[in-house]
Amino acid sequence: MTQRYFSDTPIGQATSVLLQGSEAQHLTRVMRGKCGDRVELFDGSGWQWSAEIEQVGRNEAALKILSSEEVDLEPALALTVGIALPKGDRQKWIVEKLVELGVTTIIPLTTTRGVAQPVEKALVRLRHHVISACKQCGRNRLLEIGDVASLEVFLQRTGERRFIAHPRSAQIDGDNITGETIGEQEACNISIRDIQLESGDAVVAIGPEGGFSAEEVTVATRLQWKMVDMGPRILRIETAALAFAARLLIGI
Repeated sequence: MTQRYFSDTPIGQATSVLLQGSEAQHLTRVMRGKCGDRVELFDGSGWQWSAEIEQVGRNEAALKILSSEEVDLEPALALTVGIALPKGDRQKWIVEKLVELGVTTIIPLTTTRGVAQPVEKALVRLRHHVISACKQCGRNRLLEIGDVASLEVFLQRTGERRFIAHPRSAQIDGDNITGETIGEQEACNISIRDIQLESGDAVVAIGPEGGFSAEEVTVATRLQWKMVDMGPRILRIETAALAFAARLLIGI
C-alpha cells in the first residue's frame, strides 16, 4: 500500500511540494523515506498526487509531482453529527471511525448532562486525528470539526433531515414530562431501521452518557426533530454515533 501524506498547502497544478512539520518528520524519520521513493499526497481537495522524494532535510522533504488524479470518495449523503463528546481517548476513537464512515462534519455539543467540556486545545488534537484517519482510509477530503455549540443553538438548524438519538426508555424520565409532551415525542418517533436516505443533507444529535434531559428532548420534538429509536439496549455515545452513521452511509 502506497504511503500517504497530507499537504497543508494546496497543491493544485504545482510541480513540486515541500512537506514540513509532523508530516515531513513522519516521512523522513519514522518511515525512513529517501530520495527516489514514491509516495501519495493529498490536500483535502478531493485530488491525490503521486510524488517522488527529491530532497530530504532535517524537518522537511521536497517532492516532485509525477501525476494527479481526482479520487473523491465522499458519500452522496452529507451527514453532520452533533455530539456530546465523552472523556479521554474515546474522543479520538469516535473521530477516527466517523472519518472512515464518511461523515462530513462533527459539531461538539454542550448539553445539560455532558461530562466533557470541549476546549480549543482538544479540538486541535482531534483535527490532527482527522488527518491521520484520512491517510489511513484513503479519503481525500477532510471531515470538518466545527466550533462548539450548545444543544439549544444546534437544534435551531433548518434545511436538513434532522434526527435526535434518544432511547425510548428515557422518554418518560424527569419531572416535567406531561401527557402532551409524550404525545409529541411519540409522533416524532422513528426506528433507525426505517431511515432510508441516499443523498442530500442530514443531521443527527447524539447525547451524553446520561442522555438528553427531558427539557432538551421536549425542545427537539417541538422543533420537529425526528426522535430515533436505536433499539432496546442503551448505547454508549460512540456506539450510537457509529451505528447511526453506518446505517446511513455504508454503501453510498
